[in-house]
Amino acid sequence: MEVTGEHGKIRIANDVIMLIAQEAVGEVKGIVSLSGGLPVGITEMFSKKTSSKKGVKIQNQETQVVINLAVVVEYGVIIPEVIRLVQEKVKRSIEAMTDIEVGRVNVFVQDIRI
Repeated sequence: MEVTGEHGKIRIANDVIMLIAQEAVGEVKGIVSLSGGLPVGITEMFSKKTSSKKGVKIQNQETQVVINLAVVVEYGVIIPEVIRLVQEKVKRSIEAMTDIEVGRVNVFVQDIRI
């Protein structure tokens, strides 16, 4: 992804964005881990402009990115509340650190750890 700064262009690798997303998810109480991958149907929806790392997929669009996460949640948590926190934390972290707009953060709950 490319950001135009005051003194020129800045290129930020998708791996950097994925690492920021992984760290942000790890800070949310109730998330056990990122899952190994997204469901096959979800993965097929994305074009060549998709990058992925364990549990995180990024779809580059012209002026923003879409983040797709596959997570494992802790048994007993209120899933919609935890996922909302994940979405907010990931969006805020990526935008604050990279100045890249995050269009959406889609979260897929893959499992529950007891």
